[in-house]
Amino acid sequence: MSGAAQRRLSVRVVAVGLLRFALGGLLALAGLLKLRDPSGFAVEIANYQLLPALAAYPAAILPATELVLSVALVFAPAPWRRAAVVGVAILFAGFTVAVTSAYVRGINIACGCFGGGGDAIGPLTLLRNLALLLGVAALWRWDVTPRRAAEPSPSRPS
Repeated sequence: MSGAAQRRLSVRVVAVGLLRFALGGLLALAGLLKLRDPSGFAVEIANYQLLPALAAYPAAILPATELVLSVALVFAPAPWRRAAVVGVAILFAGFTVAVTSAYVRGINIACGCFGGGGDAIGPLTLLRNLALLLGVAALWRWDVTPRRAAEPSPSRPS
């Protein structure tokens, strides 16, 4: 491997590591803050007006899910990180759909992304969620996508 290729690889390894720690830390912080007030978080979820009667269920499940995924993103071996990246992508996509839905319907609510309070949802919230999804896509591309072997696969006998 040439020196330039080795430098590119090491820059990518560092960038992916930083991205894993950033997304994992963000998820851990969000999960921990939501655990402080589960009933308040359930109200935040109900405010989105997407099946508000069921808000207690995601309020009970999401914080723990965020914590488990954060630990897996940061500390798990590659096969487990692959599953964690899929889980985070599903979470972030769901969050983005909920925020977009509330914004388009003109519902003036706080995001609830880090538990109670926070700023009202708006275009910056949508851009933040899209940036997070791009970060997850980058992890999928550069961290957990299986690499093809440099050698050609053996041909099958006829």
